[in-house]
Amino acid sequence: MTNFTKTCTAIITTIAVLALLSTAEAQPTKEKTQGPKVRVGIFDSRALAMAYYRSEAFKDHLKEMHAKHEKAKTEGDEQLANELADEGPALQELIHKQGFGTWPVDNLLEKIEAKLPAIAAEAGVDVIVSKWNIVYRQPAVEFIDVTDLMVKPFAPDQATLTVIEEIQKQDPVPLEKLKRHQH
Repeated sequence: MTNFTKTCTAIITTIAVLALLSTAEAQPTKEKTQGPKVRVGIFDSRALAMAYYRSEAFKDHLKEMHAKHEKAKTEGDEQLANELADEGPALQELIHKQGFGTWPVDNLLEKIEAKLPAIAAEAGVDVIVSKWNIVYRQPAVEFIDVTDLMVKPFAPDQATLTVIEEIQKQDPVPLEKLKRHQH
């Protein structure tokens, strides 16, 4: 299990315990609603996807994939060439799911894993989760949008920041609709 997976598991466990403790009574007491709040950082995963997939790091990754593919073809390694050729459409499908829908962005979070504690500290939050994964909220939980802080590590240019701003104004595309429009 990677450190990132362990961290996610710990965060989910912490949230589950907090939810269990906060729902122990049917009616929240004045003390619970006026006590210290749990501050949860939320982010729009589509923005994170747009920031990464439009970044120089991703462009470099594509160049590397293309070079490996060309090398495999040149060296006559058909199996590797075919495997690498299949990665393109699979990657395109992932980009659509993450960039326009609510598909998990774990692969992108791994790229900024080391920066997450600093992002949480800067935002003053106890936990960071995708805004698409929230199904219930106690009054003692305060949500803080950390999307802007989450995309910063990918150094988005102004055009990407505009795309990110615009996509956040739209509802996510349902996964079923994305599946119907695959190429």
